[in-house]
Amino acid sequence: MAMQLKPQRPNGVAVLAVLEVVGGIVSSVFGFLLIGGAALAAGALALMIGVLGFVLAIGYLGGKGWAWTLGIAVAVINIIILIVEAALGFSANILGIIFAIIIIYYLMRPHVKAYFGKGPAMTPSMQPPPMMSSMPMGSSSTMSSIGMTCKNCGASIPVGATRCPSCGANL
Repeated sequence: MAMQLKPQRPNGVAVLAVLEVVGGIVSSVFGFLLIGGAALAAGALALMIGVLGFVLAIGYLGGKGWAWTLGIAVAVINIIILIVEAALGFSANILGIIFAIIIIYYLMRPHVKAYFGKGPAMTPSMQPPPMMSSMPMGSSSTMSSIGMTCKNCGASIPVGATRCPSCGANL
């Protein structure tokens, strides 16, 4: 039985993982500072958020399905909290809301969902047309110089292939 290869990690997922690690460090340091002071409950909450950031980063890098689900859930909860804070008269954090919406949008992209094993692989009819180079269409070396990439995982596709050699998606 042949083992199916996992799609290559999208660069944006690595960026999200780095942001989670940075957020985890900041939140953990803040939590330790608060626990050392009088705000034990706030410090414990900050530490839990920091640990959540580290766990989420590990899941992102490993392409774990639970990390995709948790990432969506955390972004939605963040949006709700920021909207409630604004409604209660606290300073509105529009950038935080926008950032959470961008994360949700990115995690919902078909190639990102495929990396996490969520949703069906993209079919050729769902894929946007490939980017064409500035070379004239009549040139015989156009396709070989452009090369094709799998819209599902981003791997290079040899000319004439009907399936991706990396993830097995139909082309």
